[in-house]
Amino acid sequence: MSISQELYNRLSETIPPLVRVSNRKQITNWLWIVVGLVLGNSPALSKIATYLPLDTQAESRVTLIRRWLKNLKVDVWAFYEPLLAHVLQGWRAVDVFVILDGVMVFGDRWQVFRVSLQHGGRAIPLIWMVVDGTGVIAVERLAERLGRLAQFLRRRVHRVTFLADRGFRDRDWAKLARKLGWHYDLRITCNTYITLEDGRACRVDELGVPPGQRRYFQNVRVTQDGLWPANLSVGWTEGDAKTEPELLAVISDQTACRARVREYGRRMSIEQSFRDDQSGGLRSGTHSPATCRPPRTLAVGDGRRHALVSRTGRAGARPRRHRAAADRSRSHARTESVSTRSALAQAVCVGGDS
Repeated sequence: MSISQELYNRLSETIPPLVRVSNRKQITNWLWIVVGLVLGNSPALSKIATYLPLDTQAESRVTLIRRWLKNLKVDVWAFYEPLLAHVLQGWRAVDVFVILDGVMVFGDRWQVFRVSLQHGGRAIPLIWMVVDGTGVIAVERLAERLGRLAQFLRRRVHRVTFLADRGFRDRDWAKLARKLGWHYDLRITCNTYITLEDGRACRVDELGVPPGQRRYFQNVRVTQDGLWPANLSVGWTEGDAKTEPELLAVISDQTACRARVREYGRRMSIEQSFRDDQSGGLRSGTHSPATCRPPRTLAVGDGRRHALVSRTGRAGARPRRHRAAADRSRSHARTESVSTRSALAQAVCVGGDS
């Protein structure tokens, strides 16, 4: 038995019982693409194709993979939701942190926005969106998906806190978080105007918090219009040999205190995850943005997917790390419909027991 067939057999013992779709052939093709990703250690379709069990030319195998990636009948969430639900078994009493962040790929040609679940030192992707160009994404673009995610998490975890950096400091993100029943810790820029509880108004960097110290301000109003009531925690990052310490300002619907600063620190989990994306696949030299269309280049390659080989066959094994997207929007099919399926193919490229 070949190693690819052995890996496929292990996957087929665990995955198909969890995923219910009308066309089981979609799962079969999906699992073989995962096998190619694992053994080929590359998001390049030509590499993946060499592990498909077909007596055809390599070009025909690549065509088969592309056909699966373009198939609009492949509902990404229908594939990914049961896997994610399986991972979250036993989390009903757990307070979780979801992190929103974005990264530019292929010379700032596209942006990848991702909401992830922080767990340990990693970030497990929950929903994923790819858009053209630069700029901050509007709340409306993610509102529907976040609503569906909130409904999914509501039945499986105890409490959710939403974390985001300065790129998502708009009041609408805080309003959406509260509407979804989530708490929020959002970093704001240090030149943001606030109005303190005693009526004084100033910028955050004018509060006079000394380096290495922290200060907490309850019941402030954010921005000059004062329409955003929140609590403000101000501190400093530690810095390192390459980076100077910088002022850190976090607003929250919860009491301002040291815990808010620590909670926001969890957002750094996604920083490493995005670096994995960039180094492992999104900036892979195998794909040139000058010659590839967006949908075929956004598979997230990662050498650590080899951990799957030794763990997938275990009964009841639960993954810790995911390298996958979790959603697809028909209204934005051009930039993301295939890319989300491409990333979905890596949903089971994980390893570890819970």
